[in-house]
Amino acid sequence: MTKARRKPQGTSGPIVGGPDGIEWAKIRFPETKLEREWLVANLFFKGSARPIMEESKPSLTPFGMPHPNDENDIDFTIGTAEGTKLMELAEIAPLKTHGGIFENAPKRIAPKEKASIVYDLIRGKSDHQGAPGRFLVLYATEHAFKADVITIELVRRRLEKTPPKFDRVYALSIHGLDAASIWEVYPGKPHDFFRELSDDDLDRGQSPHPTEFVVTHSLTWTGAVLSGFRRLPAEFSLTIYLPGYLCDSIGQTQAPG
Repeated sequence: MTKARRKPQGTSGPIVGGPDGIEWAKIRFPETKLEREWLVANLFFKGSARPIMEESKPSLTPFGMPHPNDENDIDFTIGTAEGTKLMELAEIAPLKTHGGIFENAPKRIAPKEKASIVYDLIRGKSDHQGAPGRFLVLYATEHAFKADVITIELVRRRLEKTPPKFDRVYALSIHGLDAASIWEVYPGKPHDFFRELSDDDLDRGQSPHPTEFVVTHSLTWTGAVLSGFRRLPAEFSLTIYLPGYLCDSIGQTQAPG
């Protein structure tokens, strides 16, 4: 019996808050290649039930359940609003420049550098497997490699000039083993917030790493909420979390108290 092929994985997941502070809820991805790809395909299906960010028209939604194809073939067959298409998955994992292991992954990558990594991955997949009736889904298991909104906009601009052979390119943002959201990278629409910003402007922004978040302020508010026709007293707690490097900047700009 052939031993199941295992895939290494990075560290990623959402930041969650609770009474004892914040926690990085790290995702435990399946270890084998087939199980990992099946999870990602199903997360794409579930995520497509909600609006796809910056989606172009005509939409391919609604998507049907994905069906795995034979090994060494394009990954999945899936129903769309335009008929059956083929779906290829690609993990953003540029490990060759980091010693071949996720443990060496940086906490942050400059947007232009990450955009080049993602663009090259798309071009490589396009050259080998791109064709009409196919689309590509990108995902990451390492936080630093995730295609954030700035990276997506930079890549979208490059693909606008040199389109891939795929009908669509999507980026899947995985929030857990049962939840994900989807951004359309190609053709996509320009994000309204970025329309007037140059590539150099975008390169100045970076997404923080979960290990950089700290508690900066908390408050408690006591008021009333409506329940039927009665006003009931209620107490709400709000805690604000920011990256540590922002806290340092805020502290330096505050007037002495």
